[in-house]
Amino acid sequence: MSFADVYVGIPLDECFTYRVPEGMHVSPGMRVRVDFSGRAMTAFVRRVHGETPADFDPKDLVEAVDPAPIFDTRLLDLCGRISSDYLSSVGEALSMALPSGLKPSFRFKTLPDPSGPGIILNEEQSAVYGAIMRGVSGGDPYHLIFGITGSGKTEVYMELARSVIAAGKSVIYLVPEISISSQIFERLGRVFGSQLLVYHSHLTPNQRLGSWMRFYSGEAKIAVGTRSAVFLQCPDLGLVIIDEENDGSYKEHSTPRYNARRVAVYRCRDEGAALVMGSATPSIETLHSAESGVFRLHRLTGRYGGARLPEIEVVKMKSSRPSDLITPTLKLATKKAMENGKQAIYLLNRRGFSPLVLCGDCREAVSCPNCSISMNLHRDGMLCHYCGLRRPFPRVCDKCGSREMHRIGTGTQRMEDLLDMNFPGVRSFRLDQDSSRKKGSVPDLIEKMKEGEIDILLGTQMVAKGFDFGNVTVVGVIMADIGLKMPDFRSSERVFALLMQVAGRSGRRESPGRVIIQTMNDDQEIFRFIRDHDYYGFYRHELELRRAMEYPPFVRMARLLVRGRDDARVSEGISRLAEAVREAAGTSGADVKMLGPSSAPFTKIGGNYRHHIILKSKNTDDLKSVITRSRGSMTFRDLYLEIDMDPYEIM
Repeated sequence: MSFADVYVGIPLDECFTYRVPEGMHVSPGMRVRVDFSGRAMTAFVRRVHGETPADFDPKDLVEAVDPAPIFDTRLLDLCGRISSDYLSSVGEALSMALPSGLKPSFRFKTLPDPSGPGIILNEEQSAVYGAIMRGVSGGDPYHLIFGITGSGKTEVYMELARSVIAAGKSVIYLVPEISISSQIFERLGRVFGSQLLVYHSHLTPNQRLGSWMRFYSGEAKIAVGTRSAVFLQCPDLGLVIIDEENDGSYKEHSTPRYNARRVAVYRCRDEGAALVMGSATPSIETLHSAESGVFRLHRLTGRYGGARLPEIEVVKMKSSRPSDLITPTLKLATKKAMENGKQAIYLLNRRGFSPLVLCGDCREAVSCPNCSISMNLHRDGMLCHYCGLRRPFPRVCDKCGSREMHRIGTGTQRMEDLLDMNFPGVRSFRLDQDSSRKKGSVPDLIEKMKEGEIDILLGTQMVAKGFDFGNVTVVGVIMADIGLKMPDFRSSERVFALLMQVAGRSGRRESPGRVIIQTMNDDQEIFRFIRDHDYYGFYRHELELRRAMEYPPFVRMARLLVRGRDDARVSEGISRLAEAVREAAGTSGADVKMLGPSSAPFTKIGGNYRHHIILKSKNTDDLKSVITRSRGSMTFRDLYLEIDMDPYEIM
């Protein structure tokens, strides 16, 4: 008789023992189905043995999900580290890491064998490539490429990947957005052909399992994907590439709330692989780590092919009324680009038709009943961008019954109409979270931009990342102030990175580019750094602010958020938790500072009230110890505690 010790995706950090029924084949590294407290759940086999439990009669396994192992001890060790670092269970980490598909599907786009000229690096790129290869062979595995937009970081990544694959090893190539993976997949496909696969959440579960199995077996040697691709298993990992490493998309927002950058460091250290990260605007923490010697820093200062950085102009807007959103400066520059057969990109980081519908009498905004935020007007009605609730456009005010309902502000859907009004006959394409859900929308966009069938690409932050369109000479930013005043210490860094990234979409070939950043307040210091392409100036300024205020990279942070349906109960729960934190820090002498408790900036989302505390410490062990010792105070069955180590945002 044999037994299996398995992990289950619940917040209990222990293995559970089940009996293996006669005739069932089970090995470590397989998924199985179990009856756990009356619920059918997927479990992950850690070991199989013949040790009969002494103090209980184990249940039988229900069935084996996989015919053979799909992971090994490397993934178990990695998930053990994640559970320790992000204060989750190993089972929760395995549930996050592994695909959920039951039968692998291999129905993917067929890529031809590589053809045409190989990768040609210029002198600066060759120097960076050579320095990284020498560093890796000399025991220096962690590298950061700080290269301006259009400097050819992708070509360096591809040449590094080609060398690693030629040595018989595998490569994981991470990108922040699914939309970027489409274009990168095409570029990599011309170099690596059928050795390449893609892995992201828009694939079906069975397609994800198929990609997992191709990489696990070594059939495919390079995988491009979003953050979850960091877990892909392979026979011999040689390189992990993280493009646009500063992007917040690498941070997971459900348990365990890992950051793919940190997970990649763990993997590369444990498996003897190299890590190469790159960005035109490295995160404050990453660049500080490079300056401290944790990563080896490499610079790319010139644009690939001799293109020049675009001229950036900051223009003050008269108002935020729709009629003033396209300033005369931007309108004239766009018209000239169209007359010369060029293309433009407009960035408005706000979805929908109008961000507010306001009562003209009582001045109350139409708010989501489930969330403490206003609903946005879309063409097909009102939508809450947090819980997804939809409702028709209100003809009367819910508060006072007035019929004076006014649309305030502008989103990307309304901007489409403004483009038609200002540029009659011009062909536009909108790319945002709403439009990108349509199957094939991003590949369709890429093809149309390449063929010159789009004159103006309009969108949210999605248009700023990764796209390489050689005919774009004008970039316009509508309402560049959006996001600057958010109550979050990273708000300036996020806006700076977004504006520099979108600026970099312009003038990537022989034609010079022009970027027009429109703002209500052109005196803000951030715009001086952007206008001068001065990332280091911004970095030094931001670093000193964080040093003075004790924010990362000078401390490690954690956010403890309590949510529930009853606001009074949530308030009571967070107060009890805060007291437990004080007691744990006091009795252990831990150097941990606490901010709060207080209501979260978005106090109510999806019908749940939210209160939080922020913890800061220069000692990671102190921070984790205090959280571990205090979280047991949350015994309320109707409340849920979220633990977020290194939160990317605190909204």
